[in-house]
Amino acid sequence: MARTFEWSRRISHALERGLFRLEAQRIVGVADGQTLRHELFLRMLYRNRRIPAAEFVVEAERFGSIREIDRWVTGRAIEVAATGHAVHLNLSMRSAEADLLELIRTNLEQSGADPADLVLELGEAQLAVGIETRGEFVDAITELGCGIALDGYVEGGRSSQLLRRFAIDYVKLNGRLMQGLATDRRRRRALTGAVYNAHRGGARVIAQGVESLLTLELLEDLGVDEAQGNALGPPEPLEELLGTAA
Repeated sequence: MARTFEWSRRISHALERGLFRLEAQRIVGVADGQTLRHELFLRMLYRNRRIPAAEFVVEAERFGSIREIDRWVTGRAIEVAATGHAVHLNLSMRSAEADLLELIRTNLEQSGADPADLVLELGEAQLAVGIETRGEFVDAITELGCGIALDGYVEGGRSSQLLRRFAIDYVKLNGRLMQGLATDRRRRRALTGAVYNAHRGGARVIAQGVESLLTLELLEDLGVDEAQGNALGPPEPLEELLGTAA
């Protein structure tokens, strides 16, 4: 409880003082290395640190501030998309409600951003849980013209069901599939199967967690369309992407 209270205090302070920042990481075409889009990562400034969202998002979901955080991230992402930079952003399904949908619709209209330049990433687990309670939200986002990415995809199981249920534009392969890819034939077969299922569902495939150029070289032969990872560049402050001062 003490830990939860401390995170609650820090998050509230960050929201009040504007201490959230975004970083951007390149997503490139495997065949030509061209930068196609950027994924946005949330950070919270605290005592000269940029704290990754993974360290506080669970607590934010627990006491409800995740909705306010996601509204801020979404608004900022649409601002970036309006400059012509296509972006991915991660959302909590707890924020997938009518007011967020209206914010997205209004901000897209007012900013003139191309809806296709805004891609919402939803994890397999949270999307599976949200089929009944949040499925209409995902459908409405698709109708607006925004992209949907299924994050953490593995072959078969729930992922295949989700591809059939939703209009998924991008499938992001689970980063574990990248580990030992050059030497592990079984892993390459698993990746090939995942790529086949994603393509059959009409989605482009993004390999995340690419940590070496050797892995990158293998991906084209395995049918992967796009790649993301530290081998292609780590996340950098959003201001560097936009060429503006912090």
